[in-house]
Amino acid sequence: MEIRLDSFSAPSFDVKAWVNEQLAELDGASAFDDETSAADKQSADALTQRLTTQLHFLATNAQQGNDRIKARFRHQATQLTRDISALTKLVQETQESIAEFSATVDARAQSAQAVQRIVDIDVVRTQLERTVVALDNMRSYSNLPQKIAALVGSGELSQAWDLVDGVERVGGSKEGVAGANTDAIKGFREQLTLATTQRLSEAVVAHNAEHMVEAARLLSAHGLSDTIRATYLKQRLEIGAGVVRSAIAEHVNTGDGDLHAVLNVVSDLLSQERAFIEAAGMQSPESLLEAVFEGLLELVVPTIQSTTRNSQQAGAAADSGSDILCTIDTYRLVTAFYADVLNVLESCSLSVGDSTAEQSALLARPVPKSLELLLEPFVPCMDKIAKAEFVRIRAAGLAKLKGTDLDYRRTELFIREASQAMREIFVDIEQAVERMLDVLPASMTEGIAASAAELVDGISAWLVDKMSGIAEHAGVSLSELNDYAQLVPPKGGKSPKAKFESAVYQTLSAGPKLESVSSVIGVAVLTRLLEQFVAALSESMAKHWSEALALVTSLTTPARLLVAVCMESCNTPAELAEKVSRIAVSPEGLPLAAAQRFNEAVSRASHVAASVSFFMLTSAFRPPLSRIARLGVWHEQRTSKSSMNVEVPQFSCSPSEEAVDIGEKMHILLPELEQIDTMDAQFVRGAELEGVVPPLYSSMLAWLRVDSGLQTNQYQQLETESMMPVLCHVLEVVLQNMARQLCLINAPLSGHGKLQLVADVEYVASVVSSFTALSSSAEFEEVVKALKPDSDAQDDSASSSNTLAEALAVRAKMRALLAE
Repeated sequence: MEIRLDSFSAPSFDVKAWVNEQLAELDGASAFDDETSAADKQSADALTQRLTTQLHFLATNAQQGNDRIKARFRHQATQLTRDISALTKLVQETQESIAEFSATVDARAQSAQAVQRIVDIDVVRTQLERTVVALDNMRSYSNLPQKIAALVGSGELSQAWDLVDGVERVGGSKEGVAGANTDAIKGFREQLTLATTQRLSEAVVAHNAEHMVEAARLLSAHGLSDTIRATYLKQRLEIGAGVVRSAIAEHVNTGDGDLHAVLNVVSDLLSQERAFIEAAGMQSPESLLEAVFEGLLELVVPTIQSTTRNSQQAGAAADSGSDILCTIDTYRLVTAFYADVLNVLESCSLSVGDSTAEQSALLARPVPKSLELLLEPFVPCMDKIAKAEFVRIRAAGLAKLKGTDLDYRRTELFIREASQAMREIFVDIEQAVERMLDVLPASMTEGIAASAAELVDGISAWLVDKMSGIAEHAGVSLSELNDYAQLVPPKGGKSPKAKFESAVYQTLSAGPKLESVSSVIGVAVLTRLLEQFVAALSESMAKHWSEALALVTSLTTPARLLVAVCMESCNTPAELAEKVSRIAVSPEGLPLAAAQRFNEAVSRASHVAASVSFFMLTSAFRPPLSRIARLGVWHEQRTSKSSMNVEVPQFSCSPSEEAVDIGEKMHILLPELEQIDTMDAQFVRGAELEGVVPPLYSSMLAWLRVDSGLQTNQYQQLETESMMPVLCHVLEVVLQNMARQLCLINAPLSGHGKLQLVADVEYVASVVSSFTALSSSAEFEEVVKALKPDSDAQDDSASSSNTLAEALAVRAKMRALLAE
């Protein structure tokens, strides 16, 4: 067979075309025709081997010839150089030298031809080498499927990918595989992709990090990164779902109802996945774990819903409140579970430091889908649960209170039972508030406080009913309790004599009056107890509210913060902070609406307790005060007769019965207050409330300051642990009313009436002076001044108070009365 080498040096020489042409001449057909039989392919392979051998032989001969020519050229080049040097020196000498020079020129021309031949031979050698490479590639491609299958079977996927990549890389070059096609290479890639994905699946199932890394590397190198995530999630979710279903069947469906065990299983699965993902070096581990968590929660959430629904139905049937407790316990379990899981999911991404950028990122962080899914059973029902809890406590608590009967002869027993019932109610309220504020969003604090305030309203209304019942039992009209300073009806009002004959208008020495006062003091103990309980409850709620605000502003607990955001139906912590900031807060730290509700509930009971208590302290003064203005003595003309039966004018007289009555009751008021204080201490000890409720005198001062508007600051220097300030306030109101009643006397006064007025005023004034701590009322001071001849020389310091106008009116009235 003749091999033509003239075309090898041509610029358009193509290795593939030349090889196919030679094969066609040898066999008469294409070397890689798809229709060729197996025998023909074996013959073609033999011919190809022969052609390769001959080409190797020709290449060897060409190399040997090239070497001989190079050696001869090197020998001649040296001689030529020497001759040229010699000719250069002798060019001008002789003609012989010129002839010799011409021969040298001819030699140089032959040398140029030899060099060109060497270049042509080198080109032929290069083309032969490329042809050999192409033939080697062709032989490799002819058994490529078998090699790939063998490598895949032995698990050498990396080598199989390298082989296919090599074929694909040279397939488009000049020395590429003759007859190789793109579809075949594509089929090889699909085969290897399937095998590598299978290897990846097996590694994911077995948690084999080494194989996982290798398979992921191969897939990523060939643009198949999405396959890694999809395969991982598919396999792990299938395995995790089976484990979770088994846990649900074992711990929940069997009747144990152990949701905690199921959540522990989910947490353990996530911890294992985190460790595997980190060992495998997978990208975006938080995103992968979040997807796994969501998939597992889709199985767990129906169980949570079922558990919550079953507990609510069981508790509602028993009417015991256990449904609410179970729901709250389940919620706490779920939120604690999420806090633990969050450490697994995002232990690095949620670390909160001093960086403003980190805090800003957390504020702008949206609520994870998994958290929304986890809390889905609780978001719509927590507000209803809070209301239902307080409704239950209200019904049960008020039933306890109403079950206590006020026996006027056994007040101490009533106080003990009622105080115990109130204590239990507020323990229930405190526990309910703590539970609710711990689980409910901050914006619902107002709703919780409103529910608690409604319950306190009920207790306050019960105390008001008790106080009103005591007043009605004693024959006191409720209208008489409204105005502290008005001890007698205004001008034109009626005060029937039969009314003042009631025991309530007598001193404590009367048995019925003592029973009524004892009942009032007992209910006042309960009122003070209510104040203390509400104050403690307000403080507790303010603390929880402060914690809720701190949760939003400090950002130190990402899990609780995200839970709060989700429960508030907000999208980000920043949105939650904006929502909470719009809630008005009282100086005490409570939401303003809640503080107002508590204050209203307490003040209602305190007002009634103060008004009834003050009425009982001043009731004995009301009958004589109401008679002063209507006494006939003010207009009587009286004269006295001497021993000679001669009428002479009177220059003095004794105090009237009413003035003496008022003075005597002033003197016995302090012992009565001490008796009341002793009675109150006995009730407090009997109900085991020592150190719980404040002393009676301090509460009465507070009630008088708030409700009556009396100025209590002037008595702050008095001994605080006594009833003396209360005594001073009561007597001040009595003197004020006496001055006003004196101003109601109809003019003109008789001479005797004027003397009687002076006698009554001076007597009462002398009684007042015996109380060194008492500061007389401004109006009564003006009455005393009006009766003194030198009163014009005195200043108006006694009248320089808030009642200055009334005091001056009293002075003018008394002067006019005495002048007529």
